[in-house]
Amino acid sequence: MARFNDENVPAAVQSYLQPGEQLQNWAYGVKQPHVLLIALTGAILTALLTKSYIVALTDRRLLVLRFEGALKVSEVTEYPLSPPPQASGSRGMLFTRIRINDPAKPFVAKFHRMGMPNNRAHSTAILAALTGVAA
Repeated sequence: MARFNDENVPAAVQSYLQPGEQLQNWAYGVKQPHVLLIALTGAILTALLTKSYIVALTDRRLLVLRFEGALKVSEVTEYPLSPPPQASGSRGMLFTRIRINDPAKPFVAKFHRMGMPNNRAHSTAILAALTGVAA
């Protein structure tokens, strides 16, 4: 069973929503060290250097919640949707990649299709909303 799922993620995000704000999509993603560092350091150090995120798209903004442990938020970043952040990304067989090209607060992560139930559908919907390119 996945650590994150469609029941506990909306509940964890709820306290970060503004009054009347509606949660639309959410996805679990990670940012891992460079592949050469992974090859050189091994699995244990890679696990320690990997950052876990929930990206939540609302009707007003994009929230990026960095998690440590069992749904404990350690950092919150937000990007308003009006005007939308400059974003790019891709959809591959296993991963959806999302990059926010904001000089003040850049963000990049990959979202595995099996990261949690419906992760593929949610991550591609978020990417489409940010880039304007249909899924």
